[in-house]
Amino acid sequence: MDMGRAAAALKELGAAPYRLRQIARGVFAEAASSYEEIDVLPLELRRGLERAAPILCLRARSTAVSEDGRARKAALELADGLAVESVLLKPSPRRWTACVSTQVGCAFGCVFCATGAGGFSRDLTAEEITDQVLFWRQHMRREGLEGRLDNVVYMGMGEPLANYDHVAQSLRRLMDQRQHAIGARHISVSTVGIPEGMERFGEDFPQVNMAVSLHAAQDELRSRLVPANRAYPLAAVARALDKYLGRSRRKILLEYALLSGVNDRDEDARSLIEFVRGLGRVELFHVNLILYNETGTAFRATTEAEARRFQERLLAAGLKATLRQGLGADIRGACGQLAGGGPAHG
Repeated sequence: MDMGRAAAALKELGAAPYRLRQIARGVFAEAASSYEEIDVLPLELRRGLERAAPILCLRARSTAVSEDGRARKAALELADGLAVESVLLKPSPRRWTACVSTQVGCAFGCVFCATGAGGFSRDLTAEEITDQVLFWRQHMRREGLEGRLDNVVYMGMGEPLANYDHVAQSLRRLMDQRQHAIGARHISVSTVGIPEGMERFGEDFPQVNMAVSLHAAQDELRSRLVPANRAYPLAAVARALDKYLGRSRRKILLEYALLSGVNDRDEDARSLIEFVRGLGRVELFHVNLILYNETGTAFRATTEAEARRFQERLLAAGLKATLRQGLGADIRGACGQLAGGGPAHG
């Protein structure tokens, strides 16, 4: 929903400016799927707005629900026929999280990620990013899902900091009390580790959470798993993190997908411990261990028992570390599995 477009449409249709507040209430507070549902608007105005300023700039090609009902995935078609995937997660009984994409595909090619395997098509606009949240709020209303969508993670398809301007605009829309009204501390942005973007993000959004996809704490290994490390090695990422903490005291999440026999060995735990200690202010870093989700590669997931042992090594060294609760793997909606950027068919 582009409120600027809606305001221009109201002016063109000769409607009073106060109608914009009624539209915002209907769209953001009541999750209206169409102007027809905002019955405080005159019938002719509703029809004119449907043509001039549609509520959503995307539509669902398909949706899937996990067996336990705690994850939902949608393939969302954009105006040019390309598509992205977005996920709705239920981490607790009353709270829902939207996992949004920021690009069609991804240019960074992490070797265990399905999104990168499909290549990069284009950036998403701010409206295309925030409309994923609107889509899920509308979905929750239609399906009668209890609870509140009050958390958003930029951890879907694409690298958010490679699409900085549109991502920044989308963050401002999400936090705008007249629109989505989501608090900064309920939003997280994940990056593969682009130093200049991380520093800029710390300046612009010191209260929004940042997560860094680390996955290895040795340059040689990380360069194999995360090709971006060749351009932005660990030392550069560490410097950016230091500058970031100079502007923000928010805890930083270090994401670490465990791959059996690749980055889950004792030596890998030692390297990770040394890297985090070398950053200083250890209390501001939290290692988020992730069990690898099948993406069609030759990698195998570390068993949960082995993952727990890896976690214990970190905890014993004084690091904060948790093993992420896996949701949505059965619908290919878990970490690393999103890959819906192709054109429309049929």
